[in-house]
Amino acid sequence: MNNSNSFWVKLYRYKVHHVLLWAGYFIFFILLYKDFYANVWKLVGVTSVYFFFNASTFYIIGYYVFPKYLHTRKYGKFALSFLLVVLVFSSGLSVYMHFLFKEFNQEIADNILFIFFVAFFSILSVTGVLCAIKMLTDKIKADRLAIELDKQRMESELQYLKAQVNPHFLFNAINSIYFLIKKDPTQAADTLIQLSDLLRFQLYDCTDEKINIEKEVEYLHNFVALEAIRKGNKTKVDFQTSNNLQGFQLAPFLLIPFLENTFKYVSNFSESENKIIVKMWHEDNHLHAHFFNTTDNLVRITPGGIGHKNVKRRLELIYPEKHTLNIVERPGTYKVMLSLQVA
Repeated sequence: MNNSNSFWVKLYRYKVHHVLLWAGYFIFFILLYKDFYANVWKLVGVTSVYFFFNASTFYIIGYYVFPKYLHTRKYGKFALSFLLVVLVFSSGLSVYMHFLFKEFNQEIADNILFIFFVAFFSILSVTGVLCAIKMLTDKIKADRLAIELDKQRMESELQYLKAQVNPHFLFNAINSIYFLIKKDPTQAADTLIQLSDLLRFQLYDCTDEKINIEKEVEYLHNFVALEAIRKGNKTKVDFQTSNNLQGFQLAPFLLIPFLENTFKYVSNFSESENKIIVKMWHEDNHLHAHFFNTTDNLVRITPGGIGHKNVKRRLELIYPEKHTLNIVERPGTYKVMLSLQVA
């Protein structure tokens, strides 16, 4: 398939379609006027002259006037240049037609105005059709290029946004281990092993554009286990997943920023309960994920907000008009509700 595409691209690049166009032009007019000429070589000669004037007009307008004036939106200069080129070559063709008609009809040959209008409309019609075709093909090429550039830009931006997740998560995880080293070295060692499992998942299981939901849920469970060790008994964590979270895929690392923030901004009350509640289920071809945590209403001045900005942008790029994201912040609570069309 690639070889076939490459073949047609090369033909287009070397303007083979132009050769075929003008070959068709010659064949059409020779067949049309063959009964008017006793000598076929005379007909070929006349057709060649018409070809010269028509082709010259088209290529000057299509490949010089178009880029210089039309594409730069200088419409007045474009109209004047277009008309001037057509008039110049129409005049040249009129001179040839004058001498040509001398052989057939002196009366027509002497009617300079009639010959000029015939030449003018001949060149204008052929050039107009060819220029219209060129404008159409240029528009198609420009649209394809714009789509390709937009696709490349989106892919580059997605790669950048996806790459941001790893160092952001790693920053939080290393902080967790740092606190545990002082508190309980044994737990810190176990946590480090869990972190290595999580990083292995990031490096080897999440290289594709989408992953199975089962892998994503396992990753989230491991993250919760790692964070729960650091939080200890001060925070109650309730992670609920339905049994039907299977059989579909989603972009990796879409959910982890919300989960990270529940732990990052969970309250630290000493006399009341600190809670994190995560619920995930699959219903009507939609993945629903709710993240809830209690807060102590402190103003967020740390750079942790990058996770939410990141995932919001990824949702816009990967799931345009296929997701809803609601964030409700009330005194003492913070809740994120995500609904994602996955099939």
